[in-house]
Amino acid sequence: MKKKLPCILASLIVLGVLHPAVIYAQDRNFYTWSSENHQVYSDESKSCAVEISQKMEASLKLFNELFHFDLSDVPSKFRVRIFSEKENFDIYLQTIIAETRTDFVFISYKDLARSEMVGFQREEIELNASLMHYGFIQYLNAMIPHAPLWLEEGMAAYLEYSKYDPFTESFTWQPNLIWLESLKTILKGEKTAGPLPISELIVMDKTSAQEKIDVFYPTSWGLVHFLMSSSDSRYNRIIWDSISALDENLSLTENSLRVKQKAFSWVKDDRLQKDFQAFILSLKSFNELVKEGIEFYGNDQIAEAENSFKKTFELRTDNYIPYYYMGLIKYERKDYQEAHKYYSQALELGIEPGLINYALGVNAFADKRYTLAENYLKQAKAIDTETYGDKADSLLKRIEFLK
Repeated sequence: MKKKLPCILASLIVLGVLHPAVIYAQDRNFYTWSSENHQVYSDESKSCAVEISQKMEASLKLFNELFHFDLSDVPSKFRVRIFSEKENFDIYLQTIIAETRTDFVFISYKDLARSEMVGFQREEIELNASLMHYGFIQYLNAMIPHAPLWLEEGMAAYLEYSKYDPFTESFTWQPNLIWLESLKTILKGEKTAGPLPISELIVMDKTSAQEKIDVFYPTSWGLVHFLMSSSDSRYNRIIWDSISALDENLSLTENSLRVKQKAFSWVKDDRLQKDFQAFILSLKSFNELVKEGIEFYGNDQIAEAENSFKKTFELRTDNYIPYYYMGLIKYERKDYQEAHKYYSQALELGIEPGLINYALGVNAFADKRYTLAENYLKQAKAIDTETYGDKADSLLKRIEFLK
């Protein structure tokens, strides 16, 4: 999935210009729910407002586990407005900023009580990612209005694909490597703009960042991911020192310079740049791991293939390819029960049904579960007779003989 770049910095923070009376008049047409820290508006239903508020409270907990701000200092609840349709979202933004957006927006006023995050319903994974990303921007803006851009944007991207558990009503961080391949291309010098030095990134103003948006955004994500994930605790410390150095009363330039002096000064620019690039280039994206696993499998390097496919599950669990190949691997090892499990998961995720029913049939046959094998093989034949008809018939005849 290709990630879209924001067209305005600070994750589409825009300055609201509509008179507040108009906004509050519109509020009367929304279902609303007030949780501990959020006021949520939904044009769909109260249950939708409740669900969004639960996710926002969970995201806020994750944010504050990292930043440790005093939430009692926030003078009002965070406002969140979610539309059931993108069309209604567009109409609402047109009344406020005379334009619209392809993703959520954080509308910022000097008065926090009027500021709000505005979004629209979408697929669950993308909805949660937008709630996390823009929720973080809203959170940080309330605490530190002028945080360094790399920290604000990079941390929002770092956190946005955290996984939500509706049973515990909590988010758990998981890697977001959507920007990895793009950043690797930049660091290898394969893009015209070339790499963005970290020494320049950490003190960037909005104009400079917007001019270099194609490299600013992936590099900001990459720097945060590096500092949070490095095995060198000195680099981990930079994140915490950066957060500690922030001052709500300082400007963007002042906060950026303060963070540079207090968090980055111990390491030389060239050493930091070298270690950062080595770390990023050592990472593998989901697509890279899948390609690597398939190549290992094709070369009969089964253990290596299994290792690659297992790593994909740390990044994504919504793609059938790793499950299918894990099924093949388990089948080769005669672990038929595990093979059945992986094949079934691949089927649930949308793999071609003729292929997977044939694979399930072959697996059940090897496990001597002949009746089950017959069912799968007949389904494969019915779905795609041209591809699986002869193969299925051959095995069905053997089953008939063995029975």
